[in-house]
Parts: sequence; C-alpha cells; structure tokens
Amino acid sequence: MKKNIIFICVLVVLIIGYWLISPFFINKKVSEDLPVTKNAAQVPDIQVDKDVQSAVVSSLSDQFEEIKKGNFTGFDRVHTGSGTARIVSINGKNYIRFEEDFNVNNGPDLYVGLGKNGSYLKGSELGKLKGNIGSQNYELPQGVDPKSVEEVWVWCKAFSVPFSRAVLN
Repeated sequence: MKKNIIFICVLVVLIIGYWLISPFFINKKVSEDLPVTKNAAQVPDIQVDKDVQSAVVSSLSDQFEEIKKGNFTGFDRVHTGSGTARIVSINGKNYIRFEEDFNVNNGPDLYVGLGKNGSYLKGSELGKLKGNIGSQNYELPQGVDPKSVEEVWVWCKAFSVPFSRAVLN
C-alpha cells in the first residue's frame, strides 16, 4: 500500500514538474496575418475589372491606421523578450499586433495584457499568448481607447510573473 501511495505521489510531482518546466524548452511559432491582409488577399480571386480591383485593395488599405508602436524588452535572463508591438485600427476595430520579429522565452500560462506606468494591470488580459515566436493579433475590447494604452505585457498568470513588456509611443 505504501509503495502505491509513493508511486502516485512521485507521478503527480513529475507531471506537475513537466507542466511547469517544459514550456521553457518548447517554442511555438505563429504567423498570423492582419485581418485587412486576409481580405486583400481574397480580392485577386474575384474576376473583376483591374480598376475596380485596385480600388477595392486601396480602400481596404485606407482603413488601416497605426496608432502606437513599441519594442519588447525583458526583465532578467529567464524572462526575456524582443520584437515590435503595434496598436493598429482596421475597419473600426483596434488590435494589438506582434510583428514577425516578436520573440519571448516561453513559460507556463502566458497571457497578453496591458499595463500602465511600469505596472501590469491585473484583469486586463486580451487572451492567452498564441505563440512565443512570430506575428499575432489580439483585439482590444470595445470601450478601450487605443490611444490610452501605454504598455503591452506578456504575463504568467500562474505565478504572477512578467515575461516581457513593450512601452508604446
């Protein structure tokens, strides 16, 4: 009986240890397009006059606006990050955009959230981090003024630890 209990305890510790440590060694690359890019890519498939086609593509491009931009930095050797973050407005919706050069050390339970004055705003999570490398989009909720967003954070919810932060200008 004691051997079974010890075996179960060791197994539980190994599973929890794997869950906590394995993300540091596993990279997940994402290559997500902007929503406007997806729509523009579909336009050439439509059989229309070249002038109409270029007008549609240019009208989609006109609905894109970069509002703010910043670069990710880390906090220490384990919690590091680099790359570009932007706030963009596309067709009236606002997004946080991580560009292709985005790279952060992976970890357990990472989320994308907002911050202000060097502090993470708990409860501001926009979503679970899609990947620790590459381009990805996170929609800002309605009612959040994109011009008031000062910082974008990659935050570990499980341990309340920051991994990377981009100050936006």
